Amino acid sequence: MTNTRTHDKLSVVMKDGQWNWPMITDIACLEITYMLPPISEGQDRISWKSNDGSFKTSTAYDLFRQRGPKVVWSSLLVGPFKIPKNNFILWLAIMGKLSTLDKPWLHHTDSNCILCTDGAPETHDHLFFTCSFSRRCLTIIRQQIPFLWPHRHWQRGIHWASSRWRGKHVVNAAFRSLLASLVYHIWQERNSRRFQQRSRTPSIVGNLVVEEVRQRIISVQLRQTVSTFGLYRLWKIPWPVEGLSN
Repeated sequence: MTNTRTHDKLSVVMKDGQWNWPMITDIACLEITYMLPPISEGQDRISWKSNDGSFKTSTAYDLFRQRGPKVVWSSLLVGPFKIPKNNFILWLAIMGKLSTLDKPWLHHTDSNCILCTDGAPETHDHLFFTCSFSRRCLTIIRQQIPFLWPHRHWQRGIHWASSRWRGKHVVNAAFRSLLASLVYHIWQERNSRRFQQRSRTPSIVGNLVVEEVRQRIISVQLRQTVSTFGLYRLWKIPWPVEGLSN
C-alpha cells in the first residue's frame, strides 16, 4: 500500500499518537488513509479483529474491497485450457467494452461492420454472432468440432454458455477456451481490416481457432481418464499422447 517494507508492523505508521503515513503514490490507498479516524486521547493499541486473532493479508483486503454479486459468466474465464490474451478480449466483449463503432463518441465515422457486406452497424450483438463472417467461422468450426451456439443475441448466448459449459469437465473447459479464441480472432480480424487493410477468410480464421485450442489442450498434462479420452477423440488428437500423467 505504501513504501513500507513487507515485514513492517502497523506501529510504524503511528508516531506520538498520530498517524504517520509514508509517501503514498496510489490514489486508492490515499483514499483509505482519509477514511481512518483520528487517534483520540487515551491509550491506543493495535489489534486485528479476526476469528483466530492473527493478521492475514486476505482479511485486511476483504475489509476494504467492494463486494458485489457473483456474475454468472465468471465460469467462462477459468479452466486448464485458458489463454490469457483470449480471455481478456472475451471479458471485454462480455462487458460490452470493445471499441465497436456504435460507441457515441464515434458517431462521425462509418459504423457499418467491416467484416461483412450485410450493411449492419458494428455492435457486440452483430459481431458475436449475427455477422455473416462470424457465422461462417462458426460453420467451419462445426465441421470439425460439435460446437453449439444457438443464440444470435450476444448476452443470451453468454448466459446459455455459462450454464451449459460450467464445471471442471475437460470437454466443457475446451469449449470455453474455444469461445474465447473465436471471439479473440474475430476481433483481431476486425482490427486487421480496419487498421492494416489485411484480411483473412472465415475458413482461415475458423481453422486457426480450432488448431489454437487443440495445441493448448496438447500442452496441458492430463490424467488418463475416460473424460480425457473423450476430449482427445473429440479434438482428433492421437491417443495415448506422450506426457499424459497417470
